Amino acid sequence: MKKILSILLTLGLLAASQALADKPSLGFVLVGPKNDGGWSMRHYQGFKSLEKYGYKSTFVEMVVEADSERVFRKLARKHDVVFGTSFGYMDPMAKVAKKHADTLFMHATGYKTAANMDNYNCRLYQARYLAGIAAGMLTKTNKIGVVGSHPIPEIISNINALTLGAQSVNPNVEVNVIWINSWFDPPKDMEAAKTVHEWGADVFFTTTDSPNVITLAQKNSTAAQPLWGMGNDAPMNSFGPDRYATGPMFNWNVLYKHILDKVAAGNYEVETPFWGLKENCVGLSPWGPNVPGTVVNHVETVKMKWINDEMDVNFPFSVGFTKQDGSSVGPGMKRGGIESMAYHVKGVVSAYPIK
Repeated sequence: MKKILSILLTLGLLAASQALADKPSLGFVLVGPKNDGGWSMRHYQGFKSLEKYGYKSTFVEMVVEADSERVFRKLARKHDVVFGTSFGYMDPMAKVAKKHADTLFMHATGYKTAANMDNYNCRLYQARYLAGIAAGMLTKTNKIGVVGSHPIPEIISNINALTLGAQSVNPNVEVNVIWINSWFDPPKDMEAAKTVHEWGADVFFTTTDSPNVITLAQKNSTAAQPLWGMGNDAPMNSFGPDRYATGPMFNWNVLYKHILDKVAAGNYEVETPFWGLKENCVGLSPWGPNVPGTVVNHVETVKMKWINDEMDVNFPFSVGFTKQDGSSVGPGMKRGGIESMAYHVKGVVSAYPIK
């Protein structure tokens, strides 16, 4: 019996070893530091979580777009799948993909594809819309401030979504965006946060990876003038535990596992996945302890409608809306319109940054 068990155990170990050997090797490129507290950290946590399934990865952090081609080329020589996690990586990745046909290249948030290059994204605008509802219910001044990173379509659509969310419960809301043209520049970030605070905002969003808007809310909030900070991409409640509301966040792990399980099985095809609340690719970070229950309950009710397919995946853009210039966009917008958005909606009072 012991001999039989020994043989079975040996065979089991060999099978497990073969299974691990069949897993694709992964290379990830991060635009920020892995511990930035936001975008890059969530990607890092996402691919590191795959280790328990046997997926091994290496990564390079703080790679500026101008240097990404060199990094992609280096990783492509040693890995089966290479992931690039910044919109600005798209063209350099496409260039390298042409010369490494045996490597699969995956680009986050872009739109270019090839036989061996796909793009992927999560519908963060859904979670941003929900956070916008909370902001519209929490504000006393009817002014919401946003520290903007880069005015690319993904960020523009997110700002528009939070504006439409806030307006759904408070039509008098105004949104002011201060752009810093950086993903991670804490000094400029804080300067922008102070600017929208001086403008009169009492709820603050950011599309950067710095928690400064939350720090500012925590430091400057008073009983007479309460302030609220919203996180971005990841939970940021530790930076302002008393004045943190919630925030949209990514759960990249579920999408990464989906992609890599298909690659490991040998049946991955270009599919440009775009997952949302239903697939748990996005969500809201835990609610702050001081957020009124009426706010939490209302937002959670709307969230469940999305999860239960009672709302269109492209909502709020799919039902039509008014642009900042007063012109109307009719119902029926789909993914292409969201991912190419190049205008603000009515309610955003700051000028659109690109002429």
